[in-house]
Amino acid sequence: MEILKSGKNAFITGPAGSGKTFVLNRYIDWLKASGANVAVTASTGIAATHLDGITIHSWTGMGVRDSLSKAEVKDLLKRGYLRRRFLRADVLVIDEISMLSRIQLDLADLIFREFKQVDAPFGGIQTVLCGDFFQLPPIARKNEPAGAKKAAQSSLNFAEEDAPSEFSYHARSWKALDLKICYLDEQYRQSDQEFLRALNAIRSNSAGESVVDYLQSRVDAKINLPVEPTKLYTHNVDVDVENNLELQKISGKEFRYKMELVGPAALAERLQKGCLAPPVLRLKAGARVMFVKNNFEEGYVNGTLGVVQELEEGRILVRTARGAIDVGPAAWHIAEEGKIKAEISQYPLRLAWAITIHKSQGMSLDAARVDLRQSFEPGMGYVALSRVRSSAGLSLAGFNKISLQVNAEVLEFDKDLKRRSEISARQIAAKILPPRRFSPVKPAKEKVDTVAATRELLNQKFSLAEIAEKRNLTAGTILAHCEKLKAKSPDFDFSGLAKNLPPEKIKQMKTALKKSQNENGAYPLTPAMELLGGTATFEELRLARLLI
Repeated sequence: MEILKSGKNAFITGPAGSGKTFVLNRYIDWLKASGANVAVTASTGIAATHLDGITIHSWTGMGVRDSLSKAEVKDLLKRGYLRRRFLRADVLVIDEISMLSRIQLDLADLIFREFKQVDAPFGGIQTVLCGDFFQLPPIARKNEPAGAKKAAQSSLNFAEEDAPSEFSYHARSWKALDLKICYLDEQYRQSDQEFLRALNAIRSNSAGESVVDYLQSRVDAKINLPVEPTKLYTHNVDVDVENNLELQKISGKEFRYKMELVGPAALAERLQKGCLAPPVLRLKAGARVMFVKNNFEEGYVNGTLGVVQELEEGRILVRTARGAIDVGPAAWHIAEEGKIKAEISQYPLRLAWAITIHKSQGMSLDAARVDLRQSFEPGMGYVALSRVRSSAGLSLAGFNKISLQVNAEVLEFDKDLKRRSEISARQIAAKILPPRRFSPVKPAKEKVDTVAATRELLNQKFSLAEIAEKRNLTAGTILAHCEKLKAKSPDFDFSGLAKNLPPEKIKQMKTALKKSQNENGAYPLTPAMELLGGTATFEELRLARLLI
């Protein structure tokens, strides 16, 4: 943190589960509290959601291109929103840098220089990169036109043409940054020492017979945990088939929960693509699910497993190893200068009988059944195995030779990173670097409590439709806020919500709900709906339930 606060360009790296994103989030919080304007980005949409950021491709305007002509650069410079964004930026953060190619990193550097009009790496602003090159590499482009890459390199003076790989550390901008290396070497995800030794052996390309024997002992191993393990596959097709087959096996009604989008369509769609929650969440009672967002207050994190216990139109109850969670919708948003530009809302769940190894990156799983028999990329086995907290939660379908390998080039590069990290540590120990100051220093903005904001409008006796309009949220989201308030304050006055509903209808709905009360004291909506013969909507019944 001292290195980062000093304003030095830095690379945060280390093994899976060593706290890289945690440190990055702490630094981003410090920057915002210090009044800095920070560009929070990542190489993929999924990684960006862990930081409430957007992809570097979107932030810079370069998109998915691997080259930019002079005319295209001029076109970018004409865009007012991009100009304001670049000129205000004090710090650039790029997470999961291993998945960004060397050419794309140099493209981002070029665009920063052009907008900032400063001939220095990334226009002279502090650049903080984060990631682990032992994990997933940049996705190779298929069917690239012959000579396209060479033309991009020569015309823009980009990454070295004869570089042995696409990794971003071959970019010329990487070398020009003169990065301070912050190598985190303590792992917090795994506490099982034998399992940790096996992971470290794979990471160091020294997985011998003892590691093979250890992994063989986990083939078809039984997992004695309250929930079934998630299955990790190397290919999407296996994941889709597995989840659909398992859902079809469950008898009973299927509920569908559609993602809600607010804001410009292009931004909302970009958020949607980067979000692990599906656009339409298909569930049945008994379905295996995984939480895809952190919410420590509600008792779940990204990767928590559970089983759907109860379902209604506006309610999902999930049983996890730590107890039952009444799941409410979650929001993902793109914010700039403290203002939300676009937002999506969806229940933070996805079917979790199976998931790809690619999508599992960044997760911590309680239990997993991993199929590495079709591994096709060195490092794939390390990524999959390192998702699991201990061997007690690991069962293997099998593994192949490639799954026990990591990229040999990365292994050599990693040795240099460790050496340079030790130098950085000695420099800090010898002379503490003063924290960088930002001018003007703006007071830290308090985080808006969205439920509290709804409560304030409830106190003013606004109706459900009025509150939804004022907050630019759906009625379903407002009702979810109200249900949380009801759980904490059973006597809270919700009467203003129903001021536009006929009193006789409210009375009929309350009567039907009371007749449907179950042994746990809850008022399920579906039986009440049947009693009313479809004369009330689920939304109206949720509202009436608040008045009981």
